[in-house]
Amino acid sequence: MARSTEVGAPTPGAASTEADEPELAAPPVVRPRRAASRAGRRSAAKSETPEKPVASVPTPPVPAVAGPVTIGPETIATAARVGARPEPGGRPTAETPVVPSGAPGTTGAPSAATAAATATGTGTPTPGASGAPSASGRLAALLVPPDTRGPRVRVGVLWFLLVLAAATSGRQWTAALWALVSALAGYQTVAVWQQAATEQASDPELRPDPLASGGLFRIVAAFFAGLLPIATAYGTGTAGLALIAAPLLVVLLHLALGQRIGDAGPSVIAIVLPALAAISVVVAVRANLWAGLFLILAVSLYDAGAFLLGAEATGRWEGPVAGMIGALGVTFTMATFQSPPFDRTGAWIAGLVIAVCCPIGQWLASEFLPSAEARALALRRIDAYLVAGPAFVLVIWLSS
Repeated sequence: MARSTEVGAPTPGAASTEADEPELAAPPVVRPRRAASRAGRRSAAKSETPEKPVASVPTPPVPAVAGPVTIGPETIATAARVGARPEPGGRPTAETPVVPSGAPGTTGAPSAATAAATATGTGTPTPGASGAPSASGRLAALLVPPDTRGPRVRVGVLWFLLVLAAATSGRQWTAALWALVSALAGYQTVAVWQQAATEQASDPELRPDPLASGGLFRIVAAFFAGLLPIATAYGTGTAGLALIAAPLLVVLLHLALGQRIGDAGPSVIAIVLPALAAISVVVAVRANLWAGLFLILAVSLYDAGAFLLGAEATGRWEGPVAGMIGALGVTFTMATFQSPPFDRTGAWIAGLVIAVCCPIGQWLASEFLPSAEARALALRRIDAYLVAGPAFVLVIWLSS
């Protein structure tokens, strides 16, 4: 009989199985390190603290621009403010805000402040480059460089000979010549103002009506501007009364035709400015022939010097300075010979007044035109007389 197997005794198969299986080791117990330093605990605490979110600055969207994009000083200045930079070659990056030419609030040319900053290389506008211009800059802007187009020298010489011949022929011929030039100056002055008003009104609905931009007011201004020198030849009182009445009549004409009072401004300017120059020359010739010749010679020498040296000068002040020297040369001659009605001191005073007032007359003409470059050729021909003529007549009356 087979021997029974005892309970709890290992069987042969079981013994071999236990021998094949390895004994599992107990997991190690992890204990915290007590030797951690204080700096380590601080760094761990900082790493566990959540960081505050940083607000991101949204990048402005790049507007789509049709056609080629030009990178100019305005774009470079704008890119410098936002921290972007255009790529070499003139193509903008995605961060560069492109400002198209002609967009609202922009202009095609850079501003004066930006141009000054670009020229100096500082990136900061120089004083006087922005805001109101300085006094010297304003005066320099009113000094127009001489226009060398056409036979300017021959026209100037012919004008000098005509004025000199008319003065030596008497006040009637002087009044006739200056009335013609004054009428032409009045016509051209109104014409340039009308042209400027038409060009500024880009909207057809805002353009002036045909009456305001037509030839009626040009003819009226030419008539009164030419009438005043003729009246001066027959009496200074008559000329003064006509000088007051003519602008008032022009204003009333504008109101009668349905125009505003402000619309009469160009006509009033076109009458008063050339008439003042013409009246002063006629009065000077009436007072004394030598006084009239003094005024004509001094102003003519100023015009010659201002044109000849100003045409090739790099700045705008060389021409007027050269003209003033020419006027003082005539003054020296008149003071030496003591031509009546002046003595030596009176001649120097009159000559200094002419030399100083000639450039002021040019500034005055530029100020009362739509722009300093407006082509009112007849007014530009006599602009040096605008202030010098009346001031010279005042010196004559004070010295007599």
